[in-house]
Amino acid sequence: MWLFHGIESCEVAEMEKRIRVGVAEDIEYLLKDICKALSKDERLEVVARATSGREIVRLMQETEADIILMDIEMENDSAGIWAAEQIAAESPGVVILFLTVHEEEDFIYQAFSSAPQVDYIVKSASHEEIIQKIIDCYYGRNRIEPQIVRTITKEFSRMKRKEQEMNYFINLSFAITTSERELIRMLLEGKSVSSIAKERVVEVSTIKSQINTLLKKFHMKRTKEIIAMIRELSVEHIFYRD
Repeated sequence: MWLFHGIESCEVAEMEKRIRVGVAEDIEYLLKDICKALSKDERLEVVARATSGREIVRLMQETEADIILMDIEMENDSAGIWAAEQIAAESPGVVILFLTVHEEEDFIYQAFSSAPQVDYIVKSASHEEIIQKIIDCYYGRNRIEPQIVRTITKEFSRMKRKEQEMNYFINLSFAITTSERELIRMLLEGKSVSSIAKERVVEVSTIKSQINTLLKKFHMKRTKEIIAMIRELSVEHIFYRD
């Protein structure tokens, strides 16, 4: 009976505690409108309001918040993501709730990788939906949408594949000769087989033979695949070293 009473008391205390919310939105009338709606809810307390990423970062150094309702595009296109990263570095327990018009895959991954605790809601949501989202985030009841799960899973799969390709390329690079390295550099510059042969003062058949050897080493069918992998891994600079 005592244990039940203790749990009940904790729950009541949680309910009585107002959720501290910071709001960052660069459009002044939207900022006022959102803050006014949040302030009317007895469960919430607006502790900071800002019109830029830099301002919300500064304010969070002076006060504490449980949730930050963060616009993405403020002083620049990714100000909200930058601000989230800065705040999370100092206060990883703060939940960042992005308020955005974006739902593209690139945005989703950037947003969800900016801080330990992240969610988002579109700007077209009603005040009631925003308030409910804030409360759900605070009590850990937020549910990641299937679209978000798919996007994050896809990105991590891409990163894993890139890591495997990088390891493969590093091992392969030891088997690439100086002459083949020069050939790859010329291919990266978009030069044709005939122009490469002319520049190197050799027969076209010689260049084709070197290309065939390269393709076998890379286990690929076309030079375009080799060039695409090199650019994907961002290792072009390797072929421009003396």
